[in-house]
Amino acid sequence: MGYPLLFIYSLLAPAIAALYALYFLLSPRRSLMKALAGELGERLGLGGEACPPGAVWVHAASLGEVKAVAKLAPALAETLSAPLLITSSTASGRAEGSKLGAARLAPLDFYPAAANFISKARPRMLVVVETEIWPATLLAAARAGVPVFMVNARLSESTLSLYRLLSPLTRLAFSGVKQVLAQSASDAARFRLLAGLENKVTQTGNLKHDMLGGSAAGQDKVREFLEASDWSGCPLFVAGSTHPQEDPVIIEAWLAARKTVPHLKLVMVPRHPERLAETEAVLKTHRAHFTRWSAHIVPAGTGCLLVDAMGLLQAFYAVSQVCFVGGTLDDTGGHNLLEPALFSKPALFGPNYRNARQAGEALIKEKGGFLVETAPAMAEKILLLLTNPAELSAAKESAARTLSGLRGATAKTITSITSLLL
Repeated sequence: MGYPLLFIYSLLAPAIAALYALYFLLSPRRSLMKALAGELGERLGLGGEACPPGAVWVHAASLGEVKAVAKLAPALAETLSAPLLITSSTASGRAEGSKLGAARLAPLDFYPAAANFISKARPRMLVVVETEIWPATLLAAARAGVPVFMVNARLSESTLSLYRLLSPLTRLAFSGVKQVLAQSASDAARFRLLAGLENKVTQTGNLKHDMLGGSAAGQDKVREFLEASDWSGCPLFVAGSTHPQEDPVIIEAWLAARKTVPHLKLVMVPRHPERLAETEAVLKTHRAHFTRWSAHIVPAGTGCLLVDAMGLLQAFYAVSQVCFVGGTLDDTGGHNLLEPALFSKPALFGPNYRNARQAGEALIKEKGGFLVETAPAMAEKILLLLTNPAELSAAKESAARTLSGLRGATAKTITSITSLLL
């Protein structure tokens, strides 16, 4: 039954890829598809002979996953005395991967394309990052004798149900998997329920926790920007990596909190700056005075700053009193909940943090982060922290302690992989 399902999947894969491309062409992010024609060869798995033979092949879906293995990938290649090859499904991921070693766009998960790429690249092993479970590629690797490791692996309940429904296909795909290195105990438990993986799972933690590092980049610019305005000395509520659906909740919470803390300022750093106009529309609806970062100075009496530049989020977290991490009040699944903890800042976040479940649960348990679901709840927590110095101090210490306790996944992952290869 596994091979018929693989055949059906292989027939559908090109159509799914085409629909995905069409979606982006019709979306506000259509600029991402400009280079599609030039990328087609790589996406069809052609030209693999340009890859270093015998490489540690690391596949990371996009920019975030490539960054997550920025320590692991070079260290693993060095330990195994092998060259490094990074593949990604996005151009930005490939560009980031090129900083680590040879980098290419990943072949389409279509068996002929994947098998052709593997036969030419001749990798020593395949390391798959997070949730990239591609049946055709995994089977092609298994048939070529390429051992597969799934690192920083996570699996949701809904995905587990789907894979169990397709158990003949997943058993076939996982035939070449040597080990699954899961982010959390719950992820590990779910992977063990999949056909073919029952005795191949261990928990090593989240690689992204090891990658977190406070950056001084932009902090001088941010401080100069604030000092040149009338914001100097005012408490800052920084909402980072936000999505349009979250804007009304954040803005309403800030306006409510200002009734008690009049000098409270809001800094919004959208996940996608190209959608800033949507945030501006919500602010105008609430009659809130705002300006953009690109204006270079905050006009007197302005209460909200919209950051329309990349690379400044950490700099704003560093000067904040309280933070909100976006992608948690919509269906995104959450962004990096621990980033504020780099600067000992408490983080507020919504109930949908499935992409950072371990971090979210640890922050809540240690009281270095707080779950908020509505504007009144968010305003109440902001006020509790800003009007109670002891509460704020304790939350800051707890945030830093939580981050420290979650590090160490890189070393555990390398040890687990090399123990099976050396």
